[in-house]
Amino acid sequence: MPLTNSMYTAGALVCTLLFASPGAAQGTPATYLDYHTTAPASWATRAPASSMRLAEFTTPGVAGKAGAEVIVYFFGKGAGGSPDANLNRWKSQFSNPTGAPVIERVSVDSKGPFPLTIAEYEGTYARGIGAGSEPEQARPEHMLVAVVAETPLGMIFFQLFGPVQSVEAEKATYLQFVRGLK
Repeated sequence: MPLTNSMYTAGALVCTLLFASPGAAQGTPATYLDYHTTAPASWATRAPASSMRLAEFTTPGVAGKAGAEVIVYFFGKGAGGSPDANLNRWKSQFSNPTGAPVIERVSVDSKGPFPLTIAEYEGTYARGIGAGSEPEQARPEHMLVAVVAETPLGMIFFQLFGPVQSVEAEKATYLQFVRGLK
């Protein structure tokens, strides 16, 4: 049965309801499409801002910096672009004030039930749709750790982003959350 937009909205609502109650110290079960993982108990849940967002979280801040954000996206089966197209778009949203190349790390993890393309970018982040937001909205010293999970039901996109120190502090927990998807 093909997924409809109302199903995405219902899925987002189910995820929101799942996270509305306080979880045990080990985390809260989360379901995206037909896949399950556990969201860390330290992440605060907020209502998804659109029907394409399955879940949204904020993480604790560190060293006086704001916390990071975690967003889980699903655009529909066959939608959302290829991993390479997303890698190029995400990289284009970053710049380096010195003009040096943007810090970029990309790997593919094929150990789990489906391939995960993991990308990290660091620099001045002009987050937004397409090539990014306006230059005056760009955030220096930010980092994005994005994962494309290529599932049989369609690609699920995970993003952890925010101040470098906050993202670095949550990166291992975030990757455990994503790799837990089964």
